[in-house]
Amino acid sequence: MTDDAGRATAPAGWRRVSPFARPRTPGEWVSDGLVNGLLTLSWLASVAGGRPDQIPAWFWPLDVALGGFACLALWWARRFPVTVALLLVVPAALSLSGGLAGPFAVYRAAQLGRPRAAVAVAVLHVATGLPYHHLFPLPGMSWLVYAVVIPLLYALAVTLGLLGRSRRLVIEGLREAAARDRERYEAQLTATRHEERERIAREMHDVLAHRISLLSVHAGALEFRAGSPAAPSTAEVRDAARVIRENAHLAVEDLRELLLLLRAEDDLATGRPQPRLDDLGRLAAEAAEAGQQVDLVVDVSAAGLRETTERTVYRVVQESLTNARKHAPRAPVRVRVSGGEGARVRVEVENAVPVGVTDADLPRGGNGLVGLAERVRLDGGTLVHGVDGGRFRVRADLPRAAR
Repeated sequence: MTDDAGRATAPAGWRRVSPFARPRTPGEWVSDGLVNGLLTLSWLASVAGGRPDQIPAWFWPLDVALGGFACLALWWARRFPVTVALLLVVPAALSLSGGLAGPFAVYRAAQLGRPRAAVAVAVLHVATGLPYHHLFPLPGMSWLVYAVVIPLLYALAVTLGLLGRSRRLVIEGLREAAARDRERYEAQLTATRHEERERIAREMHDVLAHRISLLSVHAGALEFRAGSPAAPSTAEVRDAARVIRENAHLAVEDLRELLLLLRAEDDLATGRPQPRLDDLGRLAAEAAEAGQQVDLVVDVSAAGLRETTERTVYRVVQESLTNARKHAPRAPVRVRVSGGEGARVRVEVENAVPVGVTDADLPRGGNGLVGLAERVRLDGGTLVHGVDGGRFRVRADLPRAAR
């Protein structure tokens, strides 16, 4: 296996944390202190008990020194497991007072080092430890028993170490998987929040742009005529003020409905119906009150249409009328809603473009047509728009039924 730079690396199951990567945890301090304390107490008990009969007097000081060295070296077995196990080959083979340090060093090597290295060190410990019974026979133990007990002792140490290693790798793998899952969840949450903000922006634009454009048309007409010789009459001012007041009130109501809808758990929680195909007539009438000429023809039945499709048709027409009021205020608008090819609904809106205006002059960003195209796409349809033959055309094709 290789890393991103092309360097060879060990398999994932054999990798271990560098001994200098982190300090001991509080739990490791307690564990290592307890083990080293017990082994040191065992060594002190052997020293205090005096020299065993089978060990010559001249060799006993060396036995005690090797045992003390073995107990002291075990403190670094967590950082350098294989190295410490190799250093204790001779002390474990020759020292009766420090004999327990050898199996524990092999255990640490199997737990924290490479499995093959741990097995090799265990075999080396067994090979060097077996001749001890010939040099200093243990009382009451035959050579055959000793030859069986020592390999079994080190085999148990390796087995326990490998079990601990497996448990540690499983825990590390679970932690890494949890970290990856958390990263994926946070990325998904960020994307969901972004999509939700875009959805709220589209809804705010669709709901308010139509009302605000009506207010702007009437207010602009009053402002224009107030400074001209043909000043508006009192009745005309009253009618314009009524339209402005009504649309301002409706804008506030639409905004309140949208906020309630966003806070609700489902779309029906507010109790107010969403725009439907039958509301297109009311939409055209509101535009006509603002002085916009709208030629509306609906040649499709609402029966069999999804609610989302009806709502999208309404939003397409609403956004198209709003854009026409902003960019071609006096141009007649032609709206056709019909059954397209196959099981689809087609919405076509067109109006004349003011003289000198090209497709490059029309706005392309924002939450208008861009958000509308996204809404149509999410509903399974397509939206095209642009200037063709001096007319700005918007055409949406939507599916009648769910995909």
